[in-house]
Amino acid sequence: MTQQVQSNKEANLSKQVAELQGRVQSLEQLLHQGKDVLTLEEAAKFMGIARSSLYKMTHEQTIPFYKPNGKMIFFEKSDLLAWVRKNRVSSEAEISEEAERIIQRLATK
Repeated sequence: MTQQVQSNKEANLSKQVAELQGRVQSLEQLLHQGKDVLTLEEAAKFMGIARSSLYKMTHEQTIPFYKPNGKMIFFEKSDLLAWVRKNRVSSEAEISEEAERIIQRLATK
């Protein structure tokens, strides 16, 4: 029985390793291609989110995209990076520093 459990664990690990290797290879290809324009699938991989999430964002028009022929959706890498950077959330330290500056400015008036 212990050999069976061990064998199942090894098979499961082998399957997981193979899956991860495939994902790494896919991401490496994306990086090496140096593409500026990405398909929906490539953009989802680039951003590390599900295709369905990215498609929903395009449907809600919350993310910039291109639809040249009315069907295929494309993204420009620079647009995706700009969009991600636009939605930055300040850290608590940055918020505290900004609050201190405002308090000091108000105190001098």
